[in-house]
Amino acid sequence: MSSAIRKIGNSAGVILPKPVLETLGAKLGDRIDFVAENGRVFLSPVAADPREGWEEDSKRLGVQGLTEEGREWLEAPLNTEAEKDWEW
Repeated sequence: MSSAIRKIGNSAGVILPKPVLETLGAKLGDRIDFVAENGRVFLSPVAADPREGWEEDSKRLGVQGLTEEGREWLEAPLNTEAEKDWEW
């Protein structure tokens, strides 16, 4: 398979055929990493950020409020006498 380098604004780009995207497990809009070594370019999908969506989830949970159990955990003492004998 081959493709041509094309002008894209002030940059240049290569169109990746659909089978190449499928091999990468990528789709339009996905981010990719690339490394150039010894005259070759290697592409790989960017792994999703493990914290992606946390902000929206925390806002949603905040609107719902805490359950009674959640309040107990939140209000639990951090340094109790019982913890002094614990071994980690």
